[in-house]
Amino acid sequence: MARVYRIGEAAKILNVKTSVLRFWESEFTQIRPKRTETGQRYYSEKDMHTLKKIHTLLYQEGMTINGAKKVLKGSQEPLTESVTLPLEQNTLITEEYPLEKNTSRYKETLHEVFCELKQLYNLLNSPK
Repeated sequence: MARVYRIGEAAKILNVKTSVLRFWESEFTQIRPKRTETGQRYYSEKDMHTLKKIHTLLYQEGMTINGAKKVLKGSQEPLTESVTLPLEQNTLITEEYPLEKNTSRYKETLHEVFCELKQLYNLLNSPK
């Protein structure tokens, strides 16, 4: 008999919350766990490979949900743990969803926006 994983087991293996897996189910049509009469989810090995690929695309590659969907839909080969993509797919994703390796620029920008919002808040809430 093929190995199946309950949602808690799958979440633990992937180091995500069970709510994340339920959300991914709603976003990715490739994930369809079997359900018992009581509604308990059972993920197959194929589901687990797909979940691992999604996890890698989102958390390690830094893609958005839509970017990961495009990669999964464009994948003609069976899903495996490997996330090596053909060059043309890498180029497409990079152009549409650039991944900034150096996040310090984003942190500086966010800090500037925060400071400006704080100033605006203080202006709007100051006594007249």
